[in-house]
Order: sequence, then C-alpha cells, then structure tokens
Amino acid sequence: MAFILTSKNRLIHVSSWTVFILYFLVSYFLLWWDNMPLHVLPYEPLIGALSITTCCYLIYSTLQFYLPKERQYLKITLICLVLTTLSVGLTYFIINQLFDDFSNNHFYEVLPYRFVINFLLLLCVIIINIFWNIQEEYEANKKRKEESERILRDAELYNLRQQLQPHFLFNSLNSIIALIACKPEEAKNMTFQLSDFLRGTMRKDDKQLIPLADEITHLKLYLDIEKVRFGHRLTTTFSVQEDAMQTQLPPMIIQPLLENAIKFGLYNVIGDVEITVDIELKNHLLYISITNPFDNDQFESNKGTGFGLSGINRRLFLLYSRTDLLETSIKNNIFTSTIKIPQYD
Repeated sequence: MAFILTSKNRLIHVSSWTVFILYFLVSYFLLWWDNMPLHVLPYEPLIGALSITTCCYLIYSTLQFYLPKERQYLKITLICLVLTTLSVGLTYFIINQLFDDFSNNHFYEVLPYRFVINFLLLLCVIIINIFWNIQEEYEANKKRKEESERILRDAELYNLRQQLQPHFLFNSLNSIIALIACKPEEAKNMTFQLSDFLRGTMRKDDKQLIPLADEITHLKLYLDIEKVRFGHRLTTTFSVQEDAMQTQLPPMIIQPLLENAIKFGLYNVIGDVEITVDIELKNHLLYISITNPFDNDQFESNKGTGFGLSGINRRLFLLYSRTDLLETSIKNNIFTSTIKIPQYD
C-alpha cells in the first residue's frame, strides 16, 4: 500500500509542476509575441501558472478517492468550471492589485482564450486523476480477490489432505487390536510405526512442497505398517532415478495411490502381490508410476468407491491449474497410476 501512495504522490507533484512550467512558457511566449518589440515582464504568466497549479493540487486533494458513477459527466464538468473560474479569478485579483494598467488590459484581451485553455487543462487533470483512482481500485479489488481465492484454495487443500488418512488409520488400529492377542510384540512395533507415521504427517501440514526423499521416507513408514498387516504377501519395489531425488512434490500425494494399489492388489486376492513404484524426471516433469495386479471381478465390484483418484486430481488442479497430471491404465490385469509433477526452476 505504501508503494501505491508513494507513486501517486509522485504523479501529483510531477504532473502539477509540469503543468506549471508548460503553462508559464506558453503564456510568456504568447505575451511576448503579441507585444513585440516591447519588453514584457514575466509576472502575468507566472501568476497564471501558479493559479492553475494551485487548482491542480486542489483537484488531487479533493478528488483523491473519487470514483464517478454512471452519467455523472455533468458533475465533473461543473467541478471543472468552478475550478477554472477560481484560477482565472485568482489571477485577475493578483494582477489587479499589484500591477499596472498594461497587464490588466492584456489580461482582459486574452480572458476568453485563457478561460477555455484553463478549462480544458483542468478537465484533463481531473480525468487523469479519476483514471488513476479507477486503476488503484481495480488493483485493490484484484489483490483482495486473489487473497480470497488463495485462502479458499489452501482451505480446500488442507481438507483434501485430511481425507487421505482416516480409513488407513482405522484399518491400522483394527490390525493392532487383532495382533494384541496373538502377536503382542508385532502389535507393539506397529503402534510405534503408526505413531512415527502420524508425527511425520503432522510436520508436513504447513508445507506445500517437500523433497522427494522425505516423501519416500514417509511412504516406507506407511508400507512398513501395511506389511505388518499383510505379512509376506506384500512386496514393494522402488525404482528411483538419481536426478529425480532433487525434485519436490506435494506431501502425501503418492500415498493414496499406494492405498489403492494395496486395496485392489491384496484385498480378496490369494497369493503374493508385488507393487512397484517407478520415479523418473523427464522434461521438467517428475513421473511417478505405481503398478499393481488386480482381480477383474473384485475391481469392478469396488469401482467408484472411496476418495482415491478424484482427491489427487483435485489437489493437482488446485496446485498447478492442470487437469492432465494424473493418468491411469489397465493392461493384462495390471493397473498403472501415473502422476506428473511439474518442476519449476
């Protein structure tokens, strides 16, 4: 706000004194031209220039925040006429009080021209002032709108992130309860792992982007918990390109995909299941692909349930304003989800 006010004050002073200099030079030249070869004094042009400059400052001070409504052109014209009369009257009063008949006579001769010129000049100053006010109002409204949109976007992002955990948390707690009776040591370990996982989640709440290495560490905590639940049946393989380790991505953006992969790859499926995570950097895009096998009948029966992919799509849109950053494909009972995260220098 301080920058805007400083700029406006600068405009006021520069434009007012520009008017003063130009008005004085033009008036003095015309006075000299009309009275050659007589020697003319600069008093009359100087007083006229000071009068018009005073009216300019009056315009800026009285109309500093004025924004005309529709069809208020008459009001603007009347303001300009009053100020024009003031500038001409002030000039006449000073000349009449301080100077000789020659100056008074010349002033009367050019009075109609002076009035018209003053009117047009002050009208231009008023229009410039109004346009400046309109621009300031537009910028202020734009800033308020952007701030409101940012607050709403952050609130929605926070809400989306909070929806990622509940059913995983409930499943983990149910697994801990089931393990307490038969495998108390594993239940104890799983409780510690769940505590570390939730603590890491809370630390990420105030961050829009985190390093890929932190996200992978967090994912491995999550997978350790799931491996306690599913035992030897669950195998996960990470393949990460070395260059990709320097990238950043939204926190917990991969976990919902892993949850989906475990859900469709392990639930109601007999036998061991391998889930692979491939991460690479290409053309300033971080590609994260997760593949898992699935049973067709089980996949169809669960299709469209849960938060999953729609939440990820929404988060990516809010962060990057793009709808093409999440893709899925199915081939030979292998389901692949791919996220693309733009990387900006």
